[in-house]
Amino acid sequence: MITVPLGYFKDKNTNEIVIVEEEAEIVRKIYDLYLSGYGLKAIAKKLNDEGIKSPQYYQNKMYNKKLPCNKPEITGRYLWVNTTVKRILQNEFYIGTVTCHKTYTSKINNIRKALPDEEQFKHENFAPAIISKEKWEQVQFLLSSKRNNVRASSGNPCHRYTGLIECGDCGCTFVCKKRKWKDKTERIEYNCNGYHRYGKEHCTAHRIDEEYLDKLIYNELMSIKDEALANYKSIESDVKKWMSNRGTVTNKLKHLNTSLEQRKSDQKEILLERIRDREHADIYTEMLEKCESDIQKLEDEIKSIQDYNSTIKKRKAEMKDSVEIIEEIIKEGAISDANIRLLVDKIIIFEKGKKLKIKIKLNAKFRKHKDCYDENANLTESTFTS
Repeated sequence: MITVPLGYFKDKNTNEIVIVEEEAEIVRKIYDLYLSGYGLKAIAKKLNDEGIKSPQYYQNKMYNKKLPCNKPEITGRYLWVNTTVKRILQNEFYIGTVTCHKTYTSKINNIRKALPDEEQFKHENFAPAIISKEKWEQVQFLLSSKRNNVRASSGNPCHRYTGLIECGDCGCTFVCKKRKWKDKTERIEYNCNGYHRYGKEHCTAHRIDEEYLDKLIYNELMSIKDEALANYKSIESDVKKWMSNRGTVTNKLKHLNTSLEQRKSDQKEILLERIRDREHADIYTEMLEKCESDIQKLEDEIKSIQDYNSTIKKRKAEMKDSVEIIEEIIKEGAISDANIRLLVDKIIIFEKGKKLKIKIKLNAKFRKHKDCYDENANLTESTFTS
């Protein structure tokens, strides 16, 4: 029997599962808050401050379940706590998926144990989805990533690059500062925490504006997108050539297979001759080695031709997906906080002679990007490494 979580109602008579919109909005709010930088504790506090009841309240309301009389008075206030928020963020029921057979109970010692993923039964599209699969996967990535899981405390914003920037000179992380100018304009800057804590005698400020970082990441993605698009077009051209030469390739494969069968037949005959003519066994051994070498070459050539068709088509599909993902990320002309943490593994900043050298390491199999800036924030050097 499956008990549905907050956001759903299950009809006992028909077993039909439907979305309860009032509750579903709470679930969507929790996911959006987490992706915007709120921590588990901050989300719980915000929900409590806004008077939003915990899932237990809606269970009581929908199914007429009452709290046990031995519970403390505070449980009747239906308050949110960190663990409740986390359970909702980790529950794949919200993308419509149910996983069964997660645990088993040992008959020997009556202890329940978790089963490995490959032994579990996953049922997709089991229920209508409240959260998109893309958003759910983003949240799982952030929950599992220690580096990217820097969350804001209650009442404070989580700055975009907090926890992602590291000083290349002293190894400290960067702290965020808001700077206000006389014209009342405000900008967000990141400084080396080593400089901030220990003074200029031990490290320099490595000061960098958040807008510059946004521009660097955006330009890097645009560059990767252009490269991926060029690769896609190149692969598309290779596919067309492959299709136009299909007849020739088929004939070549037929010829290679015929040659392979002949050399295997030769191999058997040489083995028999070596058994009969032991006096000249060394000569037959040399012939066998040559035969085995020919067989290996023929098999490798056949495999490369067979693999080429599937590999090139698979690579084309992968490149198309990569281009579409990048286009989706940058379609608004800016990269969201969540995508920043999905894309960027680490940003390392060096400073020498009032010039900054910036190395950007992305999570995906993209390039490492290094930029050097002078004291006026002008780009002086740009290099890319694989």
